[in-house]
Amino acid sequence: MRVQKVNEHTIRIFISLTELTDRDITMADLFQRSAKTEQLFWELIAQAREEVEFNLDQPFWIQATVASNDEFVITIMKQEEFVEGSVKEKPVRKTSKGRALESVYAFADFEDVISAVGRLPEFNQLRSGLFEFEGEYYLVLSRMGTGKKRLLAEAILDEYGEIVATTGAFLSEHGKNIILVKAVQTLNASFNKPSHG
Repeated sequence: MRVQKVNEHTIRIFISLTELTDRDITMADLFQRSAKTEQLFWELIAQAREEVEFNLDQPFWIQATVASNDEFVITIMKQEEFVEGSVKEKPVRKTSKGRALESVYAFADFEDVISAVGRLPEFNQLRSGLFEFEGEYYLVLSRMGTGKKRLLAEAILDEYGEIVATTGAFLSEHGKNIILVKAVQTLNASFNKPSHG
């Protein structure tokens, strides 16, 4: 297990599959945030505090991704720039093009995408795109805000698909563009009839 400090707000923790197996944690546990992974998470935080002086004393994002066949990366980002209850959202991380932090979810089949977006709460500012790459469907989402709705959306998306460490830019270049803008709204309009009326 090794800890890498990216900057004051972000660390990456690399953990091997063997280390997870030793703790009786499966890949599924890691993405579902069970009690076991919760315990592992706090162990990792303690280690990060000692090794790279990373103190987690405010809200944070956590993202687990597969780095290679036998290694996981757990990225932890402090949520310092977010002000609770504010309408305007500052992205935690900006790329050179100044795009806000985006989440990419992979789905095994199209039905899963439709089921997931049909249950998502409504976001005023949501940006979404749908791509196909090597037989899987990828939903790229940004501007989901920071509140309870986002947490609910993430829980729903985790149920049907899994978060992956790729970007919309990569997918639009190498994958097949299915719906470039307003993918969530378009899919819902086409496949999920509104529950009201």
